[in-house]
Amino acid sequence: MKLSVVVPTRNRPRELATLLANLAEQTRWPDDVTIVDGSDEEFCPEIRRLAAASGLSCRYLRHWPPSAAAQRNAGLDAVLPGCDLVALIDDDLTLNPQAFEIACRESARLGEEFVGLGFNPTEDEARIGYGALKSTGLARSLGLYSDRVGAITPSGWHTRLLFVDRLTEVDWLLSGAVVWRVAAIRDLRFDEFFEQYSYLEDLEFSLQARRRGRFAILPEATYLHVPAEGGRKSRFWFGRIEIRNRHYIVRKHGLSRWQFWLGAGIRTAMTFGGALVGRGEDAGRLRGNLAEVLSMIGNRTRTLFRTDRTATS
Repeated sequence: MKLSVVVPTRNRPRELATLLANLAEQTRWPDDVTIVDGSDEEFCPEIRRLAAASGLSCRYLRHWPPSAAAQRNAGLDAVLPGCDLVALIDDDLTLNPQAFEIACRESARLGEEFVGLGFNPTEDEARIGYGALKSTGLARSLGLYSDRVGAITPSGWHTRLLFVDRLTEVDWLLSGAVVWRVAAIRDLRFDEFFEQYSYLEDLEFSLQARRRGRFAILPEATYLHVPAEGGRKSRFWFGRIEIRNRHYIVRKHGLSRWQFWLGAGIRTAMTFGGALVGRGEDAGRLRGNLAEVLSMIGNRTRTLFRTDRTATS
């Protein structure tokens, strides 16, 4: 069984060096590693040098302009024809040394019915449960939220992937800590809509792949995620994009729009509450939520106006 690894990176030679050393410590080496580099020109020589010096069977691909979704697609295009399993790994992860061995073993044991296997997060945040709202019977009955790990609800709102202590089936998998069965996703790619800002691209890809089979989190195949500094958009931008991208997913996959908007209203109210008690990041996120909703209403109004004028002319 051949295992290929795709690593998108940008301007992070230190994190990439740590990850490549971690991959070289795996008890089951990947058969090949593809580094897809969206770095600024000044970082490219160092990224290329790290790929060449890794000791792994490592290839370097330059991709410009940078985009996590587009870089993953470029990596998939490069490796899929010759492999059985493909792991998508972010450059700021540290895998358990047995992670790939466990993933290959479990892929064979579980069989072709399971097309996606996720690694198990161990950071502190991944050990904290969901808030009271997502655990209520009312929220579940309305299809807004869930208390199940890795769920996608009819509203399009999802629950986080938490640390698990047993094999756990989920509805979606992270795009940077996963092994996919190639036969199931050979013709699937990350939607180009997410190339500008990749938030929720993993949710959308999972909805595509879920038609091909089941997903699970492997309890013993753990990893630690320490987010790299820098490169983060403003909270205002995030507030806009979380509404825009999720609404796109709801429309594309035929989920419930009224449940989405009800969930969005509750989420915005929660953010407003955070802003009231002085959380500055919630204030920025709230402004972004409101700006995007107003923009969408304006676009919808203009579309209806043009349609009406066309019909009456």
